[in-house]
Amino acid sequence: MNVTETDVAVAASFYPILVACARQTPPRLVTYGELISIAKAQFPTVNAVQSAIPVSVGRRLDVVRLFLSKEGLPDLTSLVVNGSTGEVGDAFGSDPETARAAVAGFDWSSVETEFNLHLTGLRKQAVQRSRPKLSRDAAKKLMADYYREHQRALPKQISTKREDLIKMIEDGVLPEEAFQRAAAQG
Repeated sequence: MNVTETDVAVAASFYPILVACARQTPPRLVTYGELISIAKAQFPTVNAVQSAIPVSVGRRLDVVRLFLSKEGLPDLTSLVVNGSTGEVGDAFGSDPETARAAVAGFDWSSVETEFNLHLTGLRKQAVQRSRPKLSRDAAKKLMADYYREHQRALPKQISTKREDLIKMIEDGVLPEEAFQRAAAQG
């Protein structure tokens, strides 16, 4: 799934709402429309949230689900139901009642930091994908400029990573991040 900045922004608003629903006894179910309405009320300055529509909720919930499945956590998205049927969609893929019981019994405060880190990583990837590719000459110039400006702080062996640096910068990675990655590779 190619996650966009909009996906990340909306998922970031949905997650705390779903956690609040999970903490209620029994866990509160919300429709797609209710989820959007609550998000719009709680995040009035986030443009992506303000322009969210019910038809795109599933995609944004998938961003939440990416984190949950990666970490082996209960599926919070089981709390979001279709307004007509009162139940999850066919694509949910498992027993929603079992999922909701697991959601209710989990301490969501224990993974809040991890979720935020997950979103930070997805946001970086989305921004990087949206950057245009650079020519080799442009990438070489950016690399050289960054190197000259930060030479004293860079490890001596960074010069052995020249081609890797050029390739990363050509692919849209900012020079600072490219140098950090190259230095971390040793």
